[in-house]
Amino acid sequence: MGVIEVSELLDHGVLRRNVKIPYNGSEDLYFVSAIAPGFSDAHAHPQVIDVGEKGGWRHSYEWLENRKLRVNEAGIRRDKELSSLLTKATLLKSLMEGATLIAVTGSLEGNISAILSLPATPRVVVLPTVMDREGWSTPERVYAEHVKYLSRWDGYFNMGFFVHSLRKTGKSFLVASYKTAIKLGVPFAIHLSEGVDETESFIEVIGEPAGNVVAVHCLEGAEKCKRFGFKVVHCPTSNLYLYERTLRGLGLFDALGSDWPLVTGTIAKTYRDAVAVHGASYELLQKATLGGYRVFGMKTSGDIVAFDENLDKVMRGELKPRAVVVNGRLVVYENVMIDLNLSSQDIEKVKEQAVRLAFEQYGI
Repeated sequence: MGVIEVSELLDHGVLRRNVKIPYNGSEDLYFVSAIAPGFSDAHAHPQVIDVGEKGGWRHSYEWLENRKLRVNEAGIRRDKELSSLLTKATLLKSLMEGATLIAVTGSLEGNISAILSLPATPRVVVLPTVMDREGWSTPERVYAEHVKYLSRWDGYFNMGFFVHSLRKTGKSFLVASYKTAIKLGVPFAIHLSEGVDETESFIEVIGEPAGNVVAVHCLEGAEKCKRFGFKVVHCPTSNLYLYERTLRGLGLFDALGSDWPLVTGTIAKTYRDAVAVHGASYELLQKATLGGYRVFGMKTSGDIVAFDENLDKVMRGELKPRAVVVNGRLVVYENVMIDLNLSSQDIEKVKEQAVRLAFEQYGI
């Protein structure tokens, strides 16, 4: 076993100094500062590579019904190999930039294939998108995959349900997904109140909330979402991109989500945007790190991101990681992903190639 020595460690929200942390490595390492756990991306669409026009939309339904995309999203989603490639790019880029946890929506088969094929990933929460439309997952399919991979859901991986939204998913699919999620004891996530207050309508459909609801966005009526016990994921980057507004109070959300990591950047960019909105603070940094773990009930043991300058700069979002440790294992060091021997520039090329292939095959 090796030892990681850190001068300043933000350890689950508590500042500690001159800390020595054992890890599964052969040499001792020293860093100026570190956060434990690392950044957590609580909402990411890895197969989204185009989102249409920027700004001016009143709410998500207006955007979804009127946007002009340059790519056939349904075609990408049905293509397991391409979907997997886009998810791999998302996982690798997120890990390199300091994410030790990510929750991915979208293609069930593509996301699982990507996870199983990579030698190192962040902790992953798989949240297949459920919609009663061709090409999307059904509640029965998600349940079957959950049972199939049950032995892997051990705190490093987990699986739940992601129902797209109230208006874009039929009531029967929504209720079936919610009841199955309760039965399995897994998270149930949904785009909720993304510009339109839907809290009461949602409660009318599901009944008394069971405590496992993850509400993404909550641009309108965030106080109601919190009052009903929902865990709120704040996506400032995409909110500002589409609606030119976002949540303002730190008490209105529990975690941050990048939303479109291959379009507008990973959780590292989202955190910088959150700092611009809310100001730099240890409270915000804690929501950006420990927040996602708490939302999804994931283990944090052995998850560390280390830096070569002081913690105040980390808090302001000014530093890139020097090392990333997941589950006690060093996976990124000195700008290199160890198992794959890939630099951040190499991973950016992987991302660019995956996105280019998607446009070549499914461009409109």
